[in-house]
Parts: sequence; structure tokens; C-alpha cells
Amino acid sequence: DTLANRASHSLHIFLITESFSSHTEFPIIPPNAAEIESIVRRVLATLAHDATSRNGLLPSSAVPVGRLSLADPVVSAQSLKNRLEGIQLLEIGSSSVMTPAAKDLCKELGIEIVRQHRTPPAKHANSGHANAGHARSGHANSDKSAGNAPRPSRLLVAGPSLWLGAMAKQLCSEQVQMGEPDADDSSVLRSISNGLRAGHQAGVAIVQSPHAVCWQAARDDRLRPAVVSHWNDLNDVLREVPANLLILSARTWNIPSACNGVRRFFQHLQNHS
Repeated sequence: DTLANRASHSLHIFLITESFSSHTEFPIIPPNAAEIESIVRRVLATLAHDATSRNGLLPSSAVPVGRLSLADPVVSAQSLKNRLEGIQLLEIGSSSVMTPAAKDLCKELGIEIVRQHRTPPAKHANSGHANAGHARSGHANSDKSAGNAPRPSRLLVAGPSLWLGAMAKQLCSEQVQMGEPDADDSSVLRSISNGLRAGHQAGVAIVQSPHAVCWQAARDDRLRPAVVSHWNDLNDVLREVPANLLILSARTWNIPSACNGVRRFFQHLQNHS
């Protein structure tokens, strides 16, 4: 018999028992639709568990109750809609980006968020022996230099020389690195892309044609661009878009407001890292 047939049979027996008990001195109130559905679910779960236990196997779709695992590149509040009922633990991929709105939703519902750990690649014993002699021969200071290597700053700012020179005087060099002055928008975008490849967490591009640059940046899988037209739009962009590249128009921003935007972006990265 299938699980469904066996569940139906068990439910039939249960209802007969309930009907019989209604003729006793202390009748039992008949179950409503919700209770019947709950009974069916419990019966199916019990039968499925018994069937798999006899085979010494667990069902391939077995997931701990109250747990939701997602491997989406971007986890947003919209993608979580209608999926969090009864969930107590949300597990996301090691490289997944979770929007602030999604984090706020989980916090509001009391759902714990955990990130899957990426398994490091196994090291081959032979390669370790082969590299041992090389390390002793010509790189005595390699360990020291690796341990003290400067970490890339969180933010990389790229744009025209006039902007970078003025902004460098107002921004903290430990938080923000100014890129080499670029003559055109394509060079600015290339500098940001190379910087993220080298280890920077995010970038700010100051350009003449922001929407054209955004279109080009969207073709690079390392970049998640967002155009910010004015200072008043910045908080909405940071809340709604998991961007790692803010594109500011040199025509609508000025140097002081751009510096404030960079500081706000840096603070946002700190709060959501």
C-alpha cells in the first residue's frame, strides 16, 4: 500500500473510534478540518519514518523542522515572502548576499541566521613536501611578509583627478583608498573591478555618465552596481540593494557630499559585514 492509502486507512479507523465514543456517556467532540489535517500529517510522517527506518535510510528530502536552507546568490525580503512560517533557523550560502531588509525581517520574526562554511580544498601531501625545499631556499622572509601584508581597505574610490585629490584630504586613509586618477568613465570602472579582484570589499565610482557605467558594470559578475543620483537617495539604495559599487554622477554630486556618501557607505559595510 502507498503511504497515502495507509494514512487514509488510519484516519478511517480514527473516525470510527470517534463515532463510537459519541454514543458513550461522555461523548467526544468530533474533530474539525484543521485537526483532521493535523492527524493526517502525523500519520504520514510516522509511516514515512517507519518505512525508511526499515530500510536503514533517511528520506533524501529530510530537513530539520523549523529550518530553511537557501543557496540563492542574493537573499532579499521578497525572496523570503511566504517561506518563513514556522522557521526558526535560516541557513544561507557561504557567498550569498543578504539584503538589510531581509535581515530586519528575520530579526522581527526571531529567526536566527547562519551562514554555511565553505570547505577548504584538501592539500596534497606531495605538494607540501615539494614546496618545503623551495620555502627554505629563497624565501626566508615569506612567512613574515605574509603575516604583515597590508589588508586592502574596505572602500576604493575612483574618478577624475580633481575629485580624488580633494576627497583624499577629507577621508580617512585607513578606511578608504583613493585610486589612480582616471581620464574617462571606462577607466574608472576598470579600476574598481581590478580593486575588488585584489581584495577590496566595495567601491565608489565618480563618473560623467552614471547609467551607462551601471549598464557596463552589470555585465561583470564581481560587481553589484547601483546609481545614486542624490544624497537623499543614498539610504534607500543601501537598504534595498546589496550593492558593492555605488555610482555617483559628477554632475549632481559635489565633493563634500560625495565624501559624506563614502563615509555613509563605509559605515553601512561595517554594520552589515
